[in-house]
Amino acid sequence: MNLPSLSLSLCLLPWALSAWPAAGTAQTEEVQEWRGQYGGEEAPVAEVVTHPARLAKLCRRLDLKLPQIDFKKDSAVVAHAGLRPTGGYTVEFLDPVPQGDDLLVRWRVRRPAPGSYVTQALTRPWKVKIFARPKGTLKVEQVKD
Repeated sequence: MNLPSLSLSLCLLPWALSAWPAAGTAQTEEVQEWRGQYGGEEAPVAEVVTHPARLAKLCRRLDLKLPQIDFKKDSAVVAHAGLRPTGGYTVEFLDPVPQGDDLLVRWRVRRPAPGSYVTQALTRPWKVKIFARPKGTLKVEQVKD
């Protein structure tokens, strides 16, 4: 091995080790969520999607590639921030709260940070996220700031 190859290998070693999971840590499941700035509803609203036909209609409206979801195990929740005067607004899902057999999914609209540069255009932000289907009901609640 020549000197440049050895140097490159030693430089990449910390990166390679940091990408390796630590002993005893569990691999987490990939979070499935999608978001956008245009195409959402005019008013803040959220909905639980439990049927493939409703998901297909929603994806067409949001110009989103139809994800593969097993509706026996999972449900999709879509939240719309409503019409906003500029860019920089986002929808945020908070940690779901188990309530017996039910699951409460809370969400909120996040404003852009004061002084941040934002698009000067009307937007209608939205976000779709997949949640494990509970034994009971999947409830959705908007949290007001």
